[in-house]
Amino acid sequence: MHNAAMSFTRSEIVHTVLWTCLDKNGQDACRVTQVSDGWSIEGTAVFCHQTAAVASLSYRVACDPDWVSARAFVQGWVGTNNIDMSIVREPGHRWFINGRHDDSLDGLRDIDLGFTPATNTNALRRLNLNVSRSSTSEAVWLDFEDLRVKRLHQEYTRVDPHTYLYASPLHGYQALLRVTDSGIVSEYPGLWRMREYFESRQGRLPTQPT
Repeated sequence: MHNAAMSFTRSEIVHTVLWTCLDKNGQDACRVTQVSDGWSIEGTAVFCHQTAAVASLSYRVACDPDWVSARAFVQGWVGTNNIDMSIVREPGHRWFINGRHDDSLDGLRDIDLGFTPATNTNALRRLNLNVSRSSTSEAVWLDFEDLRVKRLHQEYTRVDPHTYLYASPLHGYQALLRVTDSGIVSEYPGLWRMREYFESRQGRLPTQPT
C-alpha cells in the first residue's frame, strides 16, 4: 500500500457516481474531489473478468488544477492474482511505472485506467473543448488485459454540451459518449452506464464551456 503517496488533503466531495457495466456483470463507484493541489478521482470497480475470475480494483488518480494527470495507484485483485501498481509523473513529464522510468511515455499528460470510465473525465476536463472542436490525447494507459502500461492515442470531438465523439483507433472503437455538465461520463456505449449520480451540497465542479 502506497500510504504516503496516496494521502490526499481533502476539501469537499463534489460528485459521487455509480456505473453499471454493460458488457459483463460489474459496477464502479467513484467520487471526484477538489483538493488543495488539484483534483482527486477515486473509486472501486468490481466486475467479472473473462469467464473464470472476479476482479476488485480500487484506484486513485491525482490531477493538478488544470486536470493534468500527476499519478495513479491501483490496488486489488483479479481472481488469485494481487494487483499493486503505481503510475507517477516526475518533473519534466517523465513517467515511472512501479518505480521504473518508461521513456516511451514521457511528455504525456493524461492517465487512462482501462477498467473504469472514471478516467475519461480528466482528459475531457484538461482538453476543455468548445462545441464542434476536436483534439487528441496521448494517454498513459493501463491495459487491463495484460496489466501493462502503454501509450494510447485517443480522439475527442465535442458534438454538443453533453456529447463527445470518442475514438480509439487501436481498438477500432468509436462511439458517442454522453457526459454530465461536469464532464463525467454518463453513457459509454456498450461498456458503462451511469446509474446514480449525486452532487455535494458543499460544492460542485465548474461546468464545461458550451
